[in-house]
Amino acid sequence: MKTVDLQLVTRPDVTIIPNSIIDKDMLDANELQLKVYLYILRNTGAGISVQISSMADYFNETEKDITRAIAFWEKRGVFNLASCPCAAKASVPSVSRDDFQTLTDTYDFKELRFVAETYLGKTLTKTDLDTLLFIKENLNFSNELIEYLLEYCAERGKKSFKYIQTVAISWSGDGITTPEEARLQTAKFSQRIYSVMNALGKKSEPTNAELNYINRWYDQYGFEADVILEACRRTVLATDKNRFSYCDKILSSWFTSGVHHTTDITQADASYHSQKKQTESIPRKVPGYVASNPFLHFKQSDTDYDALEKELLQN
Repeated sequence: MKTVDLQLVTRPDVTIIPNSIIDKDMLDANELQLKVYLYILRNTGAGISVQISSMADYFNETEKDITRAIAFWEKRGVFNLASCPCAAKASVPSVSRDDFQTLTDTYDFKELRFVAETYLGKTLTKTDLDTLLFIKENLNFSNELIEYLLEYCAERGKKSFKYIQTVAISWSGDGITTPEEARLQTAKFSQRIYSVMNALGKKSEPTNAELNYINRWYDQYGFEADVILEACRRTVLATDKNRFSYCDKILSSWFTSGVHHTTDITQADASYHSQKKQTESIPRKVPGYVASNPFLHFKQSDTDYDALEKELLQN
């Protein structure tokens, strides 16, 4: 994740914006999302506590709109508000006893509670109900969308409300408002996950660490599937151990080298082999000659597989 420590990129008199925001994230953010990002960044640098309600008043927006804007940035991994003590948190708000009773006593919510308890196979606690209220009221999910959310998580054996809330925030950040949109998103997610798993010879469910790798390649590096699958192909040909770590080093190298498409890989390969040929032509007995580190070549363009495999086997 490209999580940014908000306190490291701000000062009381200056707000510093990482280049990655301008180069990539700004392209997908709408006006309110940009305003929320800058507002949090600026106030955090000045040591000012930021709350969702204060942002809603400042921008003349609803708290639900502010929460969705925050979810957009958390989804992209730009920052983790929960890790910053003076920033607003997109977490479950605890409602008052009277408000809680009023909201949960409605027929609409009682029906939703019954569906949730059926899917999850348990009686919901007060904390569970708070989370369900947050998803419904703050993220503005319809009952139909929440039902699909519960179905989706339960089918994957993920029945904790912490996981359910994380998925809900992710969907909200992606602008999902209907079960149909959620189905399309989950189908796309499943396709990209399992195409990589298959390409690396993995038949099991992905672990959290493996999911983090895949999400980094798609979301942080911004690679298309064909680039990632080419890295997987090279990985499988090179090693049968630590394949995710090996593939990550290839893709990190390509990302640093500015690779965006498969055509760029050909150019990176040619550049690497040209540099390697020039280096190997230097007489080793020339005074001041220093043996080339293969990992310098690796980071400049393409992969030195022999050196990489030696490093992985030593870990």
